[in-house]
Amino acid sequence: MQNLEGNTSAAPFDSPEEKEFAGIRLFDLLSRIIPGIFFLTAVLHKIIDLAGLLRNSGVHQEYPTRLSLIATIGSRASVIIFLSLMVVLFVVRTQPINKAKGVLPRIMAIAGTFFMALVTMFPRVSLSPIQAVAATSIVLIGTCMSIYALGYLGRSFSLMAEARRLVTSGPYRFVRHPLYLAEMIASFGVFLQFLSVSTALVFVTLIWIQIQRMKNEETVLQETFPEYETYKASVSRLIPRIY
Repeated sequence: MQNLEGNTSAAPFDSPEEKEFAGIRLFDLLSRIIPGIFFLTAVLHKIIDLAGLLRNSGVHQEYPTRLSLIATIGSRASVIIFLSLMVVLFVVRTQPINKAKGVLPRIMAIAGTFFMALVTMFPRVSLSPIQAVAATSIVLIGTCMSIYALGYLGRSFSLMAEARRLVTSGPYRFVRHPLYLAEMIASFGVFLQFLSVSTALVFVTLIWIQIQRMKNEETVLQETFPEYETYKASVSRLIPRIY
């Protein structure tokens, strides 16, 4: 005869391992939902912003030439595509098989993700038509490169220093961190539109943070994938044959 009293009084989790597993599942769920909601909100904001630009494209004095207006529209549209892809990848990404130890790598990951937003809080500088086209084109190029890199990274995408699978194809044949390279190029285009001593300090700090993130990720990948050492020895970190 079953001990029904014992069954009804059992705790939801019978062992520390089950409690730990439940905590990990909850953290993983939150790590998908919270960034996903953030980037989805950013997508909606960018769509509204682009819609306003298109609606008033005939009266904008900020874009003195049609070429500068087209470059700006293309740049903003590419940002929407990039952010939308990030939303999808946050939801469908696979479970990590290894993570960086300690708090500092996580702080660096968060800072690197949102630090560039500080630049846009400074006054925008007045650019000539050629300068405006150049700056927005750089943003467009960097964003398109980001989309290309994300396409190969796929479900292995992460903000934190985590290992899911080792990607060495596509842009990862040429540099170990093509997504960081693309983001730096896009960030440089944004920086040019807010050029000042203060924004230069922000941009330089961002570069330093991103380099630390690369090192943190490389440490995790080396611990997880024995073949990463060979890959690291034959492929440059950020700039082919230079760095």
